[in-house]
Amino acid sequence: MEGLRGTDRFVSYSKAVISSQDYQTLTLFYQPIIGEGAFVLYCTLAGLLDRQKLSSKEYLHSDLESLVNKSIQDIEKDRHRLEAIGLIDTFYQNDQFIYEINMPLSPAAFVNDGVLGEYLKASITKERFLKMLDIFKTKSFSKKNYIRITKSFDEVFPSLPLSEPENEEDLIGIHNGNGVSVNYHPFEWRTFEESIPKEFYDSSLLTKAVKMKILNLAYVYGLNELDARDIYAKCFDEKTKIVSLSKLATEARELYKLTSRKEGKANKEPLKHIEDLPHDPLEYFKVVPPIQLLKELGDGHVNASDLRVAERLIEDIGLDKGVANVLLAYTFQIKNGNLPSYDYFEKVGSSWKRNQIKSVELAMDYVKHLKSQYDQSVSKGKKTPYTKSNKPDIEIDWLDEYYNSIE
Repeated sequence: MEGLRGTDRFVSYSKAVISSQDYQTLTLFYQPIIGEGAFVLYCTLAGLLDRQKLSSKEYLHSDLESLVNKSIQDIEKDRHRLEAIGLIDTFYQNDQFIYEINMPLSPAAFVNDGVLGEYLKASITKERFLKMLDIFKTKSFSKKNYIRITKSFDEVFPSLPLSEPENEEDLIGIHNGNGVSVNYHPFEWRTFEESIPKEFYDSSLLTKAVKMKILNLAYVYGLNELDARDIYAKCFDEKTKIVSLSKLATEARELYKLTSRKEGKANKEPLKHIEDLPHDPLEYFKVVPPIQLLKELGDGHVNASDLRVAERLIEDIGLDKGVANVLLAYTFQIKNGNLPSYDYFEKVGSSWKRNQIKSVELAMDYVKHLKSQYDQSVSKGKKTPYTKSNKPDIEIDWLDEYYNSIE
């Protein structure tokens, strides 16, 4: 397309209200990277929004030239900076632009981002970087010797029957909310924290995001508290006082590969045998770590890439841990013992997410639903021998055992 013209029309919209903290993050963290012009352009596009509808009227880009006192060429360059850093998405059709205004990252997410944090440090020097961090630090309370007694969602609310999903996409959103946490993997935080050397220990760095990352990695890769401590120590930057979330994941994968090569197993501690886990399939999928599940399915062999798939199902797609286990076992069976690439799991996992498969119970019921659909389609037609083209979607060994266990 041609360069931007003053006669080109545009509208802007957002899905959330920009808060005062967002503006503070934009001013102190984003502005040093994107520059004053891009910062002013973002604030102007946001200022044009109707505070109730979160969308603007239609304007010309010549209007924007007057508002920001910049040439159309400079506006286009500043827009490119906003696009590159993730603050706006631009859509174009027939001389009409739509600017979707994205919320800035939270201070913690910005700093822990491997790219943005480093760019900010390079832009303002390390000394000023540390000063900026102090502005956003909150007062922390020592919880040493306290026991966390918070209930998880599945401990309080009963499972719901599967129903048609009702996803609403055009609602005002709060971009930094906390999701539902369901914890199955036993992890002793006290043991973990007490094992960290004093020079690496700072309770304020063990944020909720860091703890959730460690817990997920421990669950997926079968890490014990000492493994997690070693990984944490490698990711601790003593100068910046930052723990990189992406580096935690990288170190967990490297540890798994190293111990697998050296010892012929994925963990320093022996994994639970099947007899140590629940015999009821429903409970089994709730508690079994993916590394143990894949080990049993694959006759003791687990690829690091398969564990990475499990990690991304839980963290990127947001599947419940037990649901991710059901999906892994389901896929292993219908793919004749071979797990496909993450691209496949991303599509299927996203479908399960859209269908509100939030618990092991719903996942198993969903499998039953799919199998019932297949049986009905077979009963209406001729019975033909199974071939690669007409093989049923659902053929899972534990399915009958599961239904027998709940009858």
